[in-house]
Amino acid sequence: MSAIKQLFGQTIIYGFSSVVARVLNFLLVPLYTMLFVPSEYAIVSEMYAYAAFFLILGSFGMETAFFRFSNSEKKPYHIVFSTAFYFILCNACVFVILGLFFQDYIADIIQHNSNPEYVAYFTLIIAVDLLLIIPFALLREKNKALKFAIIKTINICLNIFLNLFFLLLCPKLLNTITFGPIISYFYSSDISVGYVFISNLIASALTLIILLPEIKQNLRNFDSELLKRMLSYAWPILIAGLAFIINETADKILIKYLLPKGVAMRELGIYSACYKLSIFMMLFVQAYRFAAEPFFFNQLKKPDAKKIYAIMLDCFVLVALLIFLFVVFYIDTIKLIIPNQMYHEGIIIIPIVLMANIFLGIYYNLSVWYKVTNQTIYAAKISLIGASVTIILNLLFIPIYGYIAAAWTTLICYFIMTLISFYLGQKKYPIKYNTILIFKCFGVAIILFLFSKLLHQDYNNIQIYNTILFFIYLIFMYSQIRKLFKIKTTQ
Repeated sequence: MSAIKQLFGQTIIYGFSSVVARVLNFLLVPLYTMLFVPSEYAIVSEMYAYAAFFLILGSFGMETAFFRFSNSEKKPYHIVFSTAFYFILCNACVFVILGLFFQDYIADIIQHNSNPEYVAYFTLIIAVDLLLIIPFALLREKNKALKFAIIKTINICLNIFLNLFFLLLCPKLLNTITFGPIISYFYSSDISVGYVFISNLIASALTLIILLPEIKQNLRNFDSELLKRMLSYAWPILIAGLAFIINETADKILIKYLLPKGVAMRELGIYSACYKLSIFMMLFVQAYRFAAEPFFFNQLKKPDAKKIYAIMLDCFVLVALLIFLFVVFYIDTIKLIIPNQMYHEGIIIIPIVLMANIFLGIYYNLSVWYKVTNQTIYAAKISLIGASVTIILNLLFIPIYGYIAAAWTTLICYFIMTLISFYLGQKKYPIKYNTILIFKCFGVAIILFLFSKLLHQDYNNIQIYNTILFFIYLIFMYSQIRKLFKIKTTQ
């Protein structure tokens, strides 16, 4: 079980960096919701949705391919690193050339023709972030979790500092006699939301500079033959990634176009802000994924690999449901993170989004079968099914039910993908998962959640009741983990 301890030890480190980084970044949400009305905040959400799509397109699945070939190639991992990095560098250059040349045309398409500079900002952000992918993957591959965590945290801290500088400090200094003339040289109040994007760009560029020594140290010759095999492995990952981004971001784009113009951006702003309140679950799933992906390949050749993969899922579900209950039990307190009450009507989506992220995490666990068997084509097929579900359900129901439909669609999509992956995995690379325990965990968590909803009428004591219910789950979780590790260690 030392392997499991290593996995969750690294998950804690990655999680710490993600928690610190995301929590610090999450502190910008109150700032944005105070400074921007929902329709303005919606611009931030919309532009990042587009960026996520093009980041996947530009990376072309090279991150996963890098992990796979670093562990399976006889060639030094420096060659694998160099081949992947040079390929993404070329992609980044193409994005910069096309994005800057056609920025006015693109701005017209996305209905931001009065602000074509948004396209320019995000063209450069995407290019720089693409160049960060393989260096960060290298740190994960070499188990440099602490260095990874520190650099990620620095990136977010820089971003936050720059946001505070441009959005809060500069407007105040602009009106002073001492600093006003200096500030006016580089600051304009007309840019407004644009400073969110400028801050991101500067922070990403400085992060790339920090990683330059790591890049130079590992950069070697480009191997065209190796690239062909990496691309052959990676293209299904690309399709899966694009489909996944559709699942993650299509709602934030479609809301703008499917709802009446008078309310669309307001609804998108509310939905995006409240979606952020599921941060605790997203942090856990992201940290777990960072640790699990290289871990899958490292365990592949060990005799008890399948047992380890099974216990990974058990532990993930237990912890994820703990986070789910914590958020839903204390949502009345958590929602105060967004002080502007214009956004609070969207709180209803939180339990739905949390559960959607749990199934996304389960899907990550189940994805081990097609990654370690080189059958990544199934990643593309499953994700395309999920993307189809996302698009169809959003198109059908967002015009009727608004952003509530978007939240339910996300949950349904990841649930279907999880079922399909489980079914195919048992045929292609059978792992004896403890499905009885997993159903038991979900049953206990859902019963406690529903019981809390029944008790919610007694508002004065609801937090006491919820705390008792939360401790009941903690006791259940502790007992299951003890049984789980006792069984596994005696096998």
